[in-house]
Amino acid sequence: MKKRGHGEGTIYQRPDGIWCGQVRLPGQRKTVYGKTRAEVQRKLRAITADAEQGIMPAPERLTVATFLERWLADDVSRLDQYTVKNYGIYVRLHIIPKLGKIKLAQLQPAHVQGLYAAMQASGLAPKTIRNAHGVLRAAPGKAVAWGLVPRNVAALASPPRAQSPEFRTLTVEEARQLGRSVQGNRWAPMLLLALTTGLRQGEQGELLGLKWGDIDFAAGVLQVRRQYERDGTFSSPKASSQRRLDLAPAELRAFEIQREAQDRGRGRFGERYADLDLVFATHQGRPLMHRNVFREFKRLLRKAGLPDIRFHDLRHTNATLMLGQGVHPKVVRERLGHSQVAITLNIYSHVLPGLGREAIQQLGATLEAEEVAAAESATTEEEAQEDDVNPE
Repeated sequence: MKKRGHGEGTIYQRPDGIWCGQVRLPGQRKTVYGKTRAEVQRKLRAITADAEQGIMPAPERLTVATFLERWLADDVSRLDQYTVKNYGIYVRLHIIPKLGKIKLAQLQPAHVQGLYAAMQASGLAPKTIRNAHGVLRAAPGKAVAWGLVPRNVAALASPPRAQSPEFRTLTVEEARQLGRSVQGNRWAPMLLLALTTGLRQGEQGELLGLKWGDIDFAAGVLQVRRQYERDGTFSSPKASSQRRLDLAPAELRAFEIQREAQDRGRGRFGERYADLDLVFATHQGRPLMHRNVFREFKRLLRKAGLPDIRFHDLRHTNATLMLGQGVHPKVVRERLGHSQVAITLNIYSHVLPGLGREAIQQLGATLEAEEVAAAESATTEEEAQEDDVNPE
């Protein structure tokens, strides 16, 4: 095998005299053949040039993997960072491993349905499968628009039905119990704010992404502008999640306590303190790791004698307590950062029947009071008329 030239991929001569060349492109490895090294080199350069210019292979040779990689690189660039990252996760972890080698022109609804069945058999939640379905509908839809395929096969497949989310929320008394148990603990401000603001703390950590510049103490306002990802990077939330929250005096005081604790840490560690302007950070000012937050949260739950819930259930607790206190669902939606009020109503529909019964009871009590008042008024008028007719 002769040494390859710079930037030309791998070129070698087989024992039968045929020259072969290979080059790695997004989502696939291309192999070409020729009678001479120069011929193979020209073919590899042509393939590389086409890839750099965004020219797709002929539809009959285009694989699902190649198309999805190009779609992610080109078309999805117009979407927000959050969506692009999520699309990439579903494409590379779920779709390409199962469908990547299939030619795009030969992709059938049965292939897509088989992907959903395999994902379900592996224990993935219906919501995850439906998210993958959303990506597949968007990608082949663009393939149709680009004239690569005549129909969107993903639109003909059926993902599993979405299931209502299951979560366990804290009651008002349990929330108070948690607050009493963590009083004076360094984690107390974070837990209080999780309960009162509903900020996310999961794959996209809005709490861990907060910076002091996001808080206007004079106006009593918090701006949600970024989130801290599990891979250690900061990103911008989707548009609906970028929101403004009014803060109560207790919440402002929690932020003040957190800032005072950080000032002590800054004085203790001096130059070793990483001043990243983060509201919630390690003793040395560095970003907190998600798993450490969750582990400490579980410990505090056990200490408080409370049920074993997820950290995210503090967000659900915030929503159910607001709805239970009669806060309008539109306000709840805005504070939680949902894109539509229908999402809020769907997630917390189990709370609404109780609210409906309460509203009917209140309405009934009001109408009953009005009927009693009307009856008493009528009785008084009748008595007055009788007095006029039969004076003593």
